[in-house]
Amino acid sequence: MSNMPEEAPTLSIDMVADFVCVWCHVGGARLGAALAMLAAQRPDVRVTVRHQPFLLDTAMPDDGHPYPDYLVRKFGSLDAVKGLQAQVSAAAEGSGVHFDFAAIRRRPSTVKAHRLILRLQAAEADPARVAALVHAIFRAYFEQGQDIGRSAVLATLADAAGLGAPDLIDWLDGAELADEVLAQHRQIRDRGVQGVPFFILNDAVGLSGAQPAEVLLRAMLDALSPTT
Repeated sequence: MSNMPEEAPTLSIDMVADFVCVWCHVGGARLGAALAMLAAQRPDVRVTVRHQPFLLDTAMPDDGHPYPDYLVRKFGSLDAVKGLQAQVSAAAEGSGVHFDFAAIRRRPSTVKAHRLILRLQAAEADPARVAALVHAIFRAYFEQGQDIGRSAVLATLADAAGLGAPDLIDWLDGAELADEVLAQHRQIRDRGVQGVPFFILNDAVGLSGAQPAEVLLRAMLDALSPTT
């Protein structure tokens, strides 16, 4: 018999999301809750979370659109918009997130925010700090009405997460990794993902939507189970 210690089981989670997706904000919070539950049940598991970009509107200009007008054009009427906002606010109760839709003035392009996360992941930045920044970007937009399409806003959020850099605003004002954001978005669409959030577990199991934490946990445990 070998006395070699067994390697810890691993679980990779790709969260495909867009920063202006209401259900992605809810889904991210539920993912955090599911990961806490997994850590309590399976402290032996090493988890890696990656964030993959998705663009709800690939034609969004760099400076975005006025928020209320954009939603009315998309959903047909102000009443329809208010109904959808009430629905998502009710669904978010108990998840630890909330929405202040009245504070949002612009529907921004999210390419810069996705570029920032790709840069940090490529540089192997602390995953916990990256996860905190992702959450902070969602909160800044949906809970505080900040324009997350602006370089200065993103740089301030990165600083607060301990991920700032002297060149960050200038870098965000450029275009590095913009093509990579679009390429990854197309790759995800080519895999059949039409909506977000979407979770990919161990590069095999796919789960669509802002699922309850218990559903995410069950999928994680299933992904860890050996196949026969």
